[in-house]
Amino acid sequence: MLNALTMCAAGYDVVIRIAQLPNSMLVCRPLAKTRMVLCASPAYLEQHGTPLHPLALRDHRVISYSYWAPGNEWQFYPNGGGDAIAVKTQPHIHANNGDTCRYAALAHQGIILQPDFLVGDDLRAGTLVEVLPDYTTLELNIYAVYPTRKLLPLKVRRFIDFLAEQLSTPPWDDCTAKAVNKM
Repeated sequence: MLNALTMCAAGYDVVIRIAQLPNSMLVCRPLAKTRMVLCASPAYLEQHGTPLHPLALRDHRVISYSYWAPGNEWQFYPNGGGDAIAVKTQPHIHANNGDTCRYAALAHQGIILQPDFLVGDDLRAGTLVEVLPDYTTLELNIYAVYPTRKLLPLKVRRFIDFLAEQLSTPPWDDCTAKAVNKM
């Protein structure tokens, strides 16, 4: 677990975290948000069909990110409101790297749940297609995390300010907000 003592002991001035952070002794400055997007290649969907409901994911090849905090149980929320739908997936591939999950999806190996900053260009290009666009999943914050506000080196403060300014309008926002399911 990341805490102020381990950050200082390891020599970290600042860490970038994408998560729902628990309460801690660390200072967390929100920089941006990222939406988790369920997507697959058009070729995969053509061969295996497009799921129309989250529970249909049980019958699909799922590529999972092994560090995803909820594990293999993915939650979906109807866009019009309503109760969450929890789906226990049976991953075909586990990977500890989001790019690996993305490459597997681009190679028509299954359905992924990845952040929009990672898959946004693929969605815009049509090499990946959003699946279940009538449902949403988690939106995560991107944080600059540092041990203390006191005695924060000027270069660290300026770096955090630079990140906050650059991410005030995330470049990936337009990638997925207008992505249309082309299937």
